[in-house]
Amino acid sequence: MNIQQLKYFIEITQTRNLSSAARNLFVTQPTLSLSIKKLESELNTSLFVHTDEPFQLTNSGAYLYEKGMDIVEQFDQLIADMHQMNERTEKKRIKIGLTTLFSVQFMKEISTFLQTHPYIDLSIVQDGSPELQSKLKNKEIDIGLISFPNNHPEHITIEPLETTTKGYNVYVVIPESNPLSQKDELTFKDLKGQRFSSLSTKYMIGRLLLERSRFFGYEPDIVLQNDDLQVLIHSLQKNDSICLLPIEYQVVGKSDDVKWIPLKDKYAHFPIGIGLRKDFNLTPDINDFIQAIKQN
Repeated sequence: MNIQQLKYFIEITQTRNLSSAARNLFVTQPTLSLSIKKLESELNTSLFVHTDEPFQLTNSGAYLYEKGMDIVEQFDQLIADMHQMNERTEKKRIKIGLTTLFSVQFMKEISTFLQTHPYIDLSIVQDGSPELQSKLKNKEIDIGLISFPNNHPEHITIEPLETTTKGYNVYVVIPESNPLSQKDELTFKDLKGQRFSSLSTKYMIGRLLLERSRFFGYEPDIVLQNDDLQVLIHSLQKNDSICLLPIEYQVVGKSDDVKWIPLKDKYAHFPIGIGLRKDFNLTPDINDFIQAIKQN
């Protein structure tokens, strides 16, 4: 006897009609008749009394029906439980937007989150903060670690981070052979006439260079534009150029014969925060991710 035979028997018993039972089970009547005959043969007993009233149970049939109902219920519950277990073990995807710098700064917290949430498939999208804000607004990512200012306040919110990493500070990276390398700090006025290797306007610093240079009355001479921070650093000697980068990147962006000099400007500090869409329903897993980031 198998579970399918038992289900066929129970359906016939409940409907007392072979045609109705076949329709409910999506099988043919001959299939049901053959299944019952085989079941009776295997159990060596009659399950139904052959009377004018169809499908009346024998004592054996009544016993099989009573016990069989429990067996089928337990079997169906077992299948449901297995499906739920599979659903729980399936990877849930979270798409997070990060800049290259933030990937470095928060890698420990991200790794800890993944260790404690092995069922999460964390998809990391790297780009500049302006682009990540647009991706967040357009629902291309679920959450972002992004810089202020908020370019889309009608669509997204940015919660400032009150952690050891609250933002980044812009420095001028300059070859030691450049006379400006002897300065203790530099302003945009000092940078007039310099050649620049620069991030694109996908990044806040790329926008800062254009906007503040123009504010001080000149167009920056950009000889190289690249969004790879290492490429920018290593281009300085070859191109006789300077670049603006976060000082926080210095620990990984090492290069010989260059100096990192503070940029004195009221916009040289960029606070960062956790960006979410205003219409986004915060899931428990994403809330856990936010709490992990706040441990920085």
